[in-house]
Amino acid sequence: MKDSDGAARYRALLDLVVETSLVLGSDLELPTLLAKLVALAERTLDAELSSVMLLDERRQELHWEIADGGLATGVLRQMTVAVGEGIAGTVAATGEPIVVTDAEHDPRVARRVDAATGFRTRSIVCVPIRFRGTVTGVIQVLNKRVGTFTAQDREVLELIAAEAGVASENARVYATLEERVRERTAELRTANAQLTATLAELRQAQAQLVQSEKMAALGHLVAGIAHEINTPLGAVTSNTDVVLRGLGKLAPDVPASRANVLQLLDDLLRTNAEACQRIAVIVRNLQKFARLDEAEWKSADLREGLDSTLALVAHLYRGRIEIVRCYSEAPPVACHPGQLNQVFMNLLVNAIQAIEGQGTISIRLGVDGRDVLIDVEDTGSGIAPEHLTRIFDPGFTTKGVGVGTGLGLAICHQIVAAHGGTIGVTSRPGAGSVFSVRLPLGR
Repeated sequence: MKDSDGAARYRALLDLVVETSLVLGSDLELPTLLAKLVALAERTLDAELSSVMLLDERRQELHWEIADGGLATGVLRQMTVAVGEGIAGTVAATGEPIVVTDAEHDPRVARRVDAATGFRTRSIVCVPIRFRGTVTGVIQVLNKRVGTFTAQDREVLELIAAEAGVASENARVYATLEERVRERTAELRTANAQLTATLAELRQAQAQLVQSEKMAALGHLVAGIAHEINTPLGAVTSNTDVVLRGLGKLAPDVPASRANVLQLLDDLLRTNAEACQRIAVIVRNLQKFARLDEAEWKSADLREGLDSTLALVAHLYRGRIEIVRCYSEAPPVACHPGQLNQVFMNLLVNAIQAIEGQGTISIRLGVDGRDVLIDVEDTGSGIAPEHLTRIFDPGFTTKGVGVGTGLGLAICHQIVAAHGGTIGVTSRPGAGSVFSVRLPLGR
């Protein structure tokens, strides 16, 4: 009979080990694991209440972590037990389990806990939670429903406490790993943000370098063109004028039968003179656009800059796009004229390229308080909403490979910002776009 009882006992313990292992494998969160283990202890020992107290080594006191199947709340959450105080404190101090069959008359029981919670403790079994030989807390089960706690109950609780020690360490390692992962993730995010900022700075530097190189190259090009054109143009213009005046002096002496030839020559020479004047205007527009001699800040008429830029891009829109100028009275603006002309050039070329076939570009210039406003509106294809937030980013383009570099609007943004102004865009696919530049008058 005794052998049969022993076999049944070991089977029960084996079943308990299996069930405990299943609990440990079900979760890695320490409160959840401990709650499941004390619930298992409470059910196995047929008790009214169970709890887990963890040890604060620095303060040498225990605090309730799990009570009554969940996180300790209310009075228990606020209470602590010093190592050596009461049953739990004694178990934590000695590392030895304690079974109390009559709590009402046992002087080791801490009465203040029952007084604070209103619970009446009749019997106790309390065992230490260890990991690698070190006490990390205690499990205690209160008030066996039938009879009192036995040595076998203590053994069962010790088995559960051993698993609780392993669970506590696993959860601690898991929490440490999670914290390290969070820290590493935060470091990576910070590094990524720094790299993104550095990349943006590099793109800005690239855009500024491209702008400087483009303006320098344009300056040299315009200077060379102006010199190479103006020299022979001056000779042609002067000679044409001399020949015209000479024909005028010869006219009275030419026979009537040759008068028509003289008139034809006069017409041809006047046509040459007009062509020379047009060439001179084009050269002046190039010089106004580049403004090579105006590297410093100066007051400039923005209407002159807009008109000279329009003259230079006329071949791109002539015959298919109507240009509507709406210029209000605006005082001169303190600026780098050549840089602002570059902004106008980029905005106008973009507007022209956005229009397929016939269309209209409206250019508005006006004053709003202490600012001058320039709007360039086109009736082109518009800009997709997802592109609007990136339209001024260096390197961003919607024109395709080999068509756009993605630097034009980025350069515009930098130039306008350097002038203390702002540039923005409103657009709707299929309904065109409006680029708005606002520059301060009192800079």
